[in-house]
Amino acid sequence: MARVNMLNGMPDTHRRGRPPRIDRARIVAAARDMDPATLTMQAVAERLGVDRKALNYHVTGRDNLLELVARETLSASLESFTLPLDAPWPDMLRAFARQTRASMIKVGAHFDYVRFPLGAGLAALAPVELLLRALLDAGFGEEQAGRVLGLLGELTYASARDAILLSRHGLHPQIAELRNSLVQSPPGMLPSLRHLSTTEFGMDDAQFDFDLDVIIAGLSALRADR
Repeated sequence: MARVNMLNGMPDTHRRGRPPRIDRARIVAAARDMDPATLTMQAVAERLGVDRKALNYHVTGRDNLLELVARETLSASLESFTLPLDAPWPDMLRAFARQTRASMIKVGAHFDYVRFPLGAGLAALAPVELLLRALLDAGFGEEQAGRVLGLLGELTYASARDAILLSRHGLHPQIAELRNSLVQSPPGMLPSLRHLSTTEFGMDDAQFDFDLDVIIAGLSALRADR
């Protein structure tokens, strides 16, 4: 039988007793669409309707929560990979690298909280296994194939970071700093670099494709030497 609120005569629907049940998944879901720059644990607790201290049983603090949001967003995207099965290893490598970079860019505002190793689930690791097997089947040694994975991880992370910085600022901060330094330098100094700085070069999709071309050419030469 519902209790009646004596102030207005209406049924009192407020349930007394146990507070709302939460877990880490609900906490991460609540924080996912909040601005990481202004997110606070108190704001997340209020959104969930729980006491701030209740979050401490599931996350260790604000940074840990933001890292969890970044990891789960990236892992979900990695799980949707579609690699060209039975394709030559260069095509497999390109597809893997491009989709990894695109997945990192999707993390968006939470990219600063991406940490490695990712700790992704088995589904997110399946593309890594496919690429590794393609490299081994192509004749690369186990150590070489492992180092290729490491190289791609470094490249895709750096390139995704540059793409996000471009979207935030319109011009990559390093390019802006270079141009500012050249403006303050004596006329005629560093003419080639000065001319290059006026062009739209580097730190974009075309740069990433160039990097992949260089990596594949180098690996092909290394494979030929073997």
